[in-house]
Amino acid sequence: MTRDEAGHKQLDVVLVTGDAYVDHPAWGVAAVGRWLEAHGYSVGIIAQPDWTDVEAFKVLGRPRLFFGVTAGNMDGMVNLYTASRRIRSKDAYSPGGARGMRPERGSIVYTAKIKQAFKGVPVVLGGIEASLRRFAHYDFWQDRIRRSVLLDAKADLLVYGMGERAIIEIAQRMASGKDISDCRDIHGTAWAAGAKGILPAGEDVITLPSFEDTKKDPAAFNKLTVLMYRESNPHCGKTLIQRTAGRAIVQNPPGEPLDSAGLDRLYELPFQHAAHPCYRKPIPALTSIAGSITVNRGCSGGCSFCALTIHQGKDVVSRSEASVIREAKEMRSRPGFKGIISDLGGPTANMFHMRCTSEAANKVCRRVSCLHPVRCKHYGTDHKPYLSLLRKVRSLPGIRRVYVNSGIRYDLAALDQEFVEELAEHHVQGQLSVAPEHAAGGSLSYMKKPDISYFDDFMMRFKKASAEAGKDQYLVPYFQCAHPGTGPEETIALALYMQSRKLRPRQVQMFIPTPATISTAMYVSGIDPYTKKDVHVAKGRKDRSRQRALLFYWKKEEWPHVREALIAWGRPDLIGRNQLVPPGPAYGAWSRKGKKGGIRYDTHMGMKVERASREEERETNWEAVQA
Repeated sequence: MTRDEAGHKQLDVVLVTGDAYVDHPAWGVAAVGRWLEAHGYSVGIIAQPDWTDVEAFKVLGRPRLFFGVTAGNMDGMVNLYTASRRIRSKDAYSPGGARGMRPERGSIVYTAKIKQAFKGVPVVLGGIEASLRRFAHYDFWQDRIRRSVLLDAKADLLVYGMGERAIIEIAQRMASGKDISDCRDIHGTAWAAGAKGILPAGEDVITLPSFEDTKKDPAAFNKLTVLMYRESNPHCGKTLIQRTAGRAIVQNPPGEPLDSAGLDRLYELPFQHAAHPCYRKPIPALTSIAGSITVNRGCSGGCSFCALTIHQGKDVVSRSEASVIREAKEMRSRPGFKGIISDLGGPTANMFHMRCTSEAANKVCRRVSCLHPVRCKHYGTDHKPYLSLLRKVRSLPGIRRVYVNSGIRYDLAALDQEFVEELAEHHVQGQLSVAPEHAAGGSLSYMKKPDISYFDDFMMRFKKASAEAGKDQYLVPYFQCAHPGTGPEETIALALYMQSRKLRPRQVQMFIPTPATISTAMYVSGIDPYTKKDVHVAKGRKDRSRQRALLFYWKKEEWPHVREALIAWGRPDLIGRNQLVPPGPAYGAWSRKGKKGGIRYDTHMGMKVERASREEERETNWEAVQA
């Protein structure tokens, strides 16, 4: 180490994050910090600095190499605002869930303060917020297309995706005396070129629609999204360039993900698996994953609304069985461990060691999903590695229970004769969460999700397996509303499906068009980027709220909203006794409630009449309880 002007030891790298600091591999800033440390670099971390005070960014001094900036584990705007653009009541990544600990668009705000604190210091952006905003992108909260975050933040370099390889290469080059501008050829990075800058050229370079074109032409925005996904394979992805008002954003080809050995090394670094001792209140996000073990990264599903494909990658990388077992053994000595592993999984738990079986095919593959619309013939679907891991971990001395709370791909589970039964017998804590997302075929197709029949089969098989194991267990399905391609007809179909299966979801996800996803391209353009067909898009509070209300058809407080939606959509036949909702008042979630003379819709008379009498209301309520 060198020494700064104050005589203190100078750190090699200083990382700034919008989250409270938790020394856990699930925290990106902790993983990157430990990874740099393991490669011989000294690292300091500034967590949730006061972004209004430049002095907050000086506490660790000027780093010898660079500042690394991330908005946090979540996209900053998603962290701050709900799908209705309302400020969230809690921040799961702050002590005690406190709000107000981070700014909007932290990547931009933090970089500006660092540049103000230390003139000329190199700043490298990373994390999901920056990764998904590396090109022109749609901002749902401002309802407009914004330019690359690199230009707004004025950062020197952006690492996109899972950046362990790239960040070490940057550190090594700068430690050898090179400038940050000498790192512009590193795979997995993007940078901003000036008006007179020399841009890459050749057959391996693709020019994207310009920022100006994506703003005025929905087809250009769709093309941008399609090309980003097409070139996301690290084995064959090309350099992408987007011009912006005389400047250009250059994205180098994707970096190779860590292999199994690299992932083993990363997850076995000396993490404390705890929040920094300076915090006096718990970090809610840590509480939810305490006792969990990550076994893989990436997802081959390619769901349209999910950023995993463009961020973590389509290739699933799994840890070795031996590495996971070592962590399970080590977990027994952690303070407060009671013998229960709360989750043994990853983005999709039962994709453990599933991969493309053809190296030649994978080197040229440009599919978004290995599973949709049909499963690729090269994709391996063997559940034996995951079953073996589950069996060995649960048999370890000192381990009482091993649960699986990560996502389960139920269409893959259908291909194995043992997995569902073993899952139900040994690895479910009373209820298992799964995400069919919808029931209408059209909606599922736009989402790139499997047909609902796969969920039906899984549900029946799980119920039977639980009964045979002598356990009272339930599935908790997650559904989504207001996704592009989902209109009144599809929403009603989903509500009727849930009613026929006696499903009453406690939570429903309202679609949020986050940057860089295929679904967001459909939301912006109203066109499927691949088929070029028009897509129904629910925009505005009224349309989105109607869809949400229907998925809570069974809740008394939602009945007026459901009736209003059904009337507006021309389906009053679904209002009445033994229908989707009983008769009663009808009003929207955006209108005043409880006004005298409120309207009810009587499906028997086919006309609007005055508010029901108290006796009739009581009868209606009792019918709802029985339902």
